[in-house]
Amino acid sequence: MNKLFSELRRRNVFRVAGVYAVAGWLIAQAAGVLENSLNMPGWFDTVIVSALLLGFPVAMILAWAFEMTPEGVKLTANVPEGQSIAPKTGRKLDYAILGGLALVGVMIVADRLTPEPFVTAALQPPQGEAGSSVHPEEASRREAVTKDAPPAASIAVLPFADLSPGKDQEYFSDGMAEEILNVLAKVDGLTVASRTSSFAFKGQDTLGIPAIAGELNVRHILEGSVRKAGGTIRITAQLIDSASDKHLWSQTFDRPLTTENVFTIQDEIANAIVAALRTEMGVMVGDVAPATAPTGNVDAYQLFLKARALFQSRRELNASDALLEQAIAIDPGFADALAIRAAIHQFGGEYGATFGDEGAARAKGRAFARQALALNPDSSLALGITALSDFYDRLEGHGSVSYADIFAAYDRAIKLDPTNANVLNWQGITYNYVGDYERAAAIHRRCVEIDPALAACASNQAVELASLGRLNEASAVVDAAIDGGAFAVGPVQMLLLAELNRRDAFLLLSLNLPALKGFRKFNALYDALSEPGSDDRALAAELSALFAENKASRRVYTVLNALGDYSLTTLVVANGLDVMAGYRRSPDFKAHARASGVYDYWRAQGFPPHCKPVGKDDFECE
Repeated sequence: MNKLFSELRRRNVFRVAGVYAVAGWLIAQAAGVLENSLNMPGWFDTVIVSALLLGFPVAMILAWAFEMTPEGVKLTANVPEGQSIAPKTGRKLDYAILGGLALVGVMIVADRLTPEPFVTAALQPPQGEAGSSVHPEEASRREAVTKDAPPAASIAVLPFADLSPGKDQEYFSDGMAEEILNVLAKVDGLTVASRTSSFAFKGQDTLGIPAIAGELNVRHILEGSVRKAGGTIRITAQLIDSASDKHLWSQTFDRPLTTENVFTIQDEIANAIVAALRTEMGVMVGDVAPATAPTGNVDAYQLFLKARALFQSRRELNASDALLEQAIAIDPGFADALAIRAAIHQFGGEYGATFGDEGAARAKGRAFARQALALNPDSSLALGITALSDFYDRLEGHGSVSYADIFAAYDRAIKLDPTNANVLNWQGITYNYVGDYERAAAIHRRCVEIDPALAACASNQAVELASLGRLNEASAVVDAAIDGGAFAVGPVQMLLLAELNRRDAFLLLSLNLPALKGFRKFNALYDALSEPGSDDRALAAELSALFAENKASRRVYTVLNALGDYSLTTLVVANGLDVMAGYRRSPDFKAHARASGVYDYWRAQGFPPHCKPVGKDDFECE
């Protein structure tokens, strides 16, 4: 072996390897720059690196077999002993290695000192809930509000900029920011702005960091960028103190693209933020709980990120479901993907998704939730959607799970993830249905505090306030939600707007309800709903046919109940709105209350404000 190593050194094989490594690294960096600047295909730098790796053993063989001489390249075996100039060649190679390493050092220092471009987004209206949401020009209509200074231990994570060559990795950069947000949200003592609120600031660079922090009522902002090319990823992040508009921390991470590395970087960023808050600001917050990658397969993870973005916006739920199906085919143990599929199949029909028979879709959704919980018993979303499914079964008259157990399931899901606005919304809807409007309004108010841009929460809170007769408060909630682009339109919200005499909002928002696609008589519908007691059977029949044609969820049929058509049992809250008084007084409602088990719940827990017991086994409502 000693003789072999001596011969390798004499023939300059080690020096050639060093020169090849340095030159190869420089060529690979140049390939990445060319790919980005010339907008070349994403596989360009991967091909270059692969060619360099394949060329390495060839270079080593050539260095062993051949030697440079004054007469040119010759086989080493043909160079007479004493005439070899290998030592002189070796010194030249040493100089080449030193020069190359110096160039590498200069490039690394320059890369670290040159800041990544960041995209600080302008305020854009977020996506809505309940199938649609209208986004008016809220900026010009907002009144100036004096706010208290945000606490030092508060932060918002803005969506990361996509710097990938093809500019086609927005879902990945958004997903990276969201995962960091989720990790920070679990740090004790740290207030984190919701995902929906933070991601509203996405787009043009027209607002500065202090303005964004002021809108979100936080002291600190985390922004960053993601560059994904081939099998590598670069993530840059920086923490900014909005009070001084100064950077407290910044760092760039270069890693091979694996889910393990992605989540490791997220943990490192979260820990760096906590450390910066402690040392730079003197803020004492808890430690970071390490995040666990939901899947070990990077392809499945990327499909999941695309699907989750669609699910959160409540747009293209069929497309989201198809992506999740692919992810689960790659990794059958992907619990988070199964939980989102469960939610989509459970209520996707309310957002325009089509899965054929609604009952069959819901059964499939329940099965997905069951699979998710088998893989992860502590999945907050899967627990919440299971409780919602049990509630829907109750509405349909065939559920066996008690309301007490349904509420207990919601409580467990929220305890596992106190910031899960979806579960809070579902819990509030269920309390609304059983007539506990005070508790429902409090839950939805908490939901708005956690995620003010989640449209369903404010919309449902307004319904509950109106059901309590607090119309001025309900109207104020509606105004704030519309001004903030976060008011969801659904059948119950249509009834609310009619009761509040908000014709303009009713006409504008109703256009976005999928169940009313193709409808033209919005003024007539508003008049009918705002003047209960008139004969609206012809309009109800027209709407019934339209709902069937649009394959609308049965939960939108509450509009027909408000118009006096009680032939179809509603699957939505028989709330305390005046427009529903006729239905509440009908035998059909009594039958529904008994079949759904809510009458038994009232007998045990107390009747809602608009209903009262009659005799030993009856009740009446106003």
